[in-house]
Order: sequence, then structure tokens, then C-alpha cells
Amino acid sequence: MVYLTFYDGNQCIGGNKILLEDGDVALFLDFGTSFKTEGMFFDGFLGPRQVLGLNDLFALGLLPPLRGLYRTDLECPGLWTNFSESPYYRELEVQAVLLSHAHLDHCGYLSYVSPEIPIYTSLTTALICKALQDTGSGNRLQEICYVAPRELKEGLLRTIHYRRAPYQQRSYFVFGSCNGAHINQAFAFWKRCYGSRDLDYKPLQICDQEEDISGVKVRFWPVDHSIPGAVAFGVKTSAGWVVYTGDFRAHGRRAHLTRSFIKELAALNPRVLICEGTHPGTERPITEGEVFANSLEVVENADGLVVADFGPRNVERLLSFLEIAQKTGRQLVLTAKDVYLLDALRSAGEMGVPDPFSEEQIALYVKPKGVTAPWETALLERFSAVCRERMVDAAKVRADQGSFIMCFSYYDFPALLDVSPDGGTYIYSSSEAFDEEMLLDHERIRNWINYFGFELYGTLGRDREKCGFHASGHIHGPGIEELVETVRPEILIPVHTEDHQFFYRFQAICRVIFPDKGRRISID
Repeated sequence: MVYLTFYDGNQCIGGNKILLEDGDVALFLDFGTSFKTEGMFFDGFLGPRQVLGLNDLFALGLLPPLRGLYRTDLECPGLWTNFSESPYYRELEVQAVLLSHAHLDHCGYLSYVSPEIPIYTSLTTALICKALQDTGSGNRLQEICYVAPRELKEGLLRTIHYRRAPYQQRSYFVFGSCNGAHINQAFAFWKRCYGSRDLDYKPLQICDQEEDISGVKVRFWPVDHSIPGAVAFGVKTSAGWVVYTGDFRAHGRRAHLTRSFIKELAALNPRVLICEGTHPGTERPITEGEVFANSLEVVENADGLVVADFGPRNVERLLSFLEIAQKTGRQLVLTAKDVYLLDALRSAGEMGVPDPFSEEQIALYVKPKGVTAPWETALLERFSAVCRERMVDAAKVRADQGSFIMCFSYYDFPALLDVSPDGGTYIYSSSEAFDEEMLLDHERIRNWINYFGFELYGTLGRDREKCGFHASGHIHGPGIEELVETVRPEILIPVHTEDHQFFYRFQAICRVIFPDKGRRISID
């Protein structure tokens, strides 16, 4: 018997955690953070108590109490006794997590999963996840690729001293451009460890695009999304193919990948299609090409400083602004995290990604800091040794504001106080506000823009971008219609959506199921 259980992502955007069971085999499709649910209880300064491990996440329903899935070093005394009466409690042996891409709403809660459970994904996604963890900070547990072990002391969970326990690296099985020099670079990046704690290194395991996992065939398809390395999955179960799209679109630079996926999927006659539906109400999406053309026109006519604000791992957008910088004779100023991410992508062999250490149009912004993290210190030293002349600070930007495009966003605004812009241009090239917290962030962005006297291009607030300065990472309504009408699955299950009404139109083609949280769906 085949079962599907949706622990999140079923009635909201993000947080996907989907359990697929076929006999004795259990696989999770993504294991992400539900920012909507987290936002009901926590913010940037208030988070789950790490000294109590899994307790707060179970108590608030952020994670299902599935015994056997999680890290044993995050189990505080009495944990399973306290939650054994939960309607979601089960004992479970999971063979693998299939990870679609490296956005936190799909991978963030991997931090709590046992490091003994292997993760299958693309090579690019694995290295982005490591870059994300290496450069991470704040009160969120970010142990997606390697784990700092905990121990019980006086009834609370404490991180074991670095001299007594190394980081425990997770087992990642990856497919992608695993050839020659690139795989050596990827292995070297995967092995990097910063700080005082050693690393119990586990090399990346190379797998095929079609892999056998515990006797079950799993197929991977690269797809177009706003982050590199995104994939869809197909699992050949005893009841037929179960396919999960992850997040995808067909209007980016890699739209051909999504087209190939749809064509190959139709030939499989899938029993079940689990499909994202973030923006089904969009009739015609803004393309990456339109974003490039509109932004280029603005920068060509801009006087003074230009600030480009876009998602932190939206590499296509970064490449668009790099090309704009090249065409307009400006330097693209990146943060240390941006440069670190580009280095990770180069190690993964991503085509078209520039080497930030040799690309003359890229500059590294050096912020004044009291304490610099070890990864950033190493990056600054490396950049200084190769291209010190392209390291810029506030004084250098302030002296010649018309020569730069700064890739800054919400948390970088204080650094602009040092630059003291004399007016200028602010291109907001990111998503609309999905919730009240994001709406407040957008109001603060508007306050900063007004303070500096920037001219705003792009859309702040809840309204979907219509000005042509942001392309969504998600497929639009007609694209979903084309997918379903081409593939014609027996069962369609929408996830990552709040618009159920849109999917009722497919009931003439297939059975449409809107899953309840934690309820097992039988596929017989």
C-alpha cells in the first residue's frame, strides 16, 4: 500500500514536508520551514528554545512528533512521553529525504532531522545549502549540512565543546555536472570548515539522474526556478509514479528545463501529481528578460547611486544586474555572502556563473564590523590577495556614487548611512509582501528610501509586481493548466498554495485532493 501524508505546505505557501510510504520504504519530499506558522509565534529576535531541542517545535505544531526521524541529541528528557498522545505521533524509519531546492521553506527544518538519514538532491543545491549554513547567523538553527552535537547538562541541551566533538557532516547524495575539475572543486568546497571545531567529513556521494533508494526507483528532473539547482522528483511506487514538482516556473532563463520535464512526465502516465500553486491567478508572468530590459533602461538614465534589491539567492537576477553593470560602465557591488555564494556555484560547475575573484565588473563591499566571522575573514583575505583594488568601502562609494550598482537589501540599509547617498535610484526587484510581518518590512524599506531621497522603481506592499522589475519564481495559472492537461495524472494534489478554488477546474480531467494536515492518503 502507498500512502502520502502532508505535514505542512498543504494549505499555505512554503513549509513543505510530505511523507511518501510504499510498504517498508518511507521517503520525505522536502522538509522545510513554515514561515507563516512560525510567524504566529516567533520573530527575528524570539525563536524556539534551543536548550529544549525539539520540545517547542512539537508543542506549537511546527514539527510532527515522528519518533525515529529526528536527531537524538535534540531530545530533552520526557520528550516522547509528553507527545506520545499527539494525533501526529508515530514511530517511523525514514530511508531518505528528497530535497527539491535550497530555499529555507523547503530545506530549513532539515536542521532537526537525524544526520544518519541521507539527503538526495542536485549538486548545486547541496553546495548552496552549505554556503547558506557557512554564512548563517541569528537565532535560527541552521545545521542543514553539518551538525554541532548537543549533550544534556543539568536538564538542558548544550552544544558540546569544540575540543570534544567535531561537526558531524550529513550524507548528501547528489547528481548534476559531476565531471573532472568541477567535482574536485565541489569536494573541496564541501570539505571546507571554519572556526575551531573540526569536521567529521563525509564526502559527497555521486548518484545518477535515476536512482534506486531502498528498492524504490527515484527520478530527478532539473526545472526552472528563481534559485539554481531546483529539481522535481518522481518516485515509482507499487501504485505507479508519484511525482512532486517542487517549486518551478517556465518563464526564466532555464524555461527549457521545465518544458523537458513536462514532456518526459507525460510519457510516464503518473498516478499522482503533487503540484505547487503559489501564483495560479497570474495570467501572464513577467519574464526575467523583461526585468533585465526594464532595469537596464532605468540604470542607463540614472544619475548617482543605484541600489538593486533582490532575493539573496536569486542568481539569475544577480547575473542580470551584472550584465547591466557591464553595459552601463558601473561596478556591481556585492556583499561577502553574495561572493561566497558565487564561489559555491562555481564549484558546482554552474554554467554562466562568473568567477567573482576575476570578474572585473564585480566589487566586494567591506562593512565596518567589530567581529568578523571566520568564513568572512578567509574570504576577505582571499579577495585582497587576488584583487584588492576591487574591495570598496563607504568612502569609495560615496566619492563616486554614479559608478556603482549596490546589491543591497533590507538588512543592509544601515550601511548606506555611511555612504550618505545624494539621492539616487532604488530598484526593488523582489517579491510582494505575503504577510503582516513582510508588510511592516516594506513600510520600513519605504521609510529608508524616503530618508535617502531615492527614486523607487518596483512595487512595495501586497500588490503583485506589475511594473516589470521582478519575475516570480513560480509557475503561473496557464502554465499549471498546460502541465495538467498535458500530463493528465489520475490524482492531482495541490501544495504550496492558498488558492484552492483555481484547482477545482481540473476535476473534469483528474481527481483533485486537497490534503488535510497529518492525514494519510491511501493510493491503492
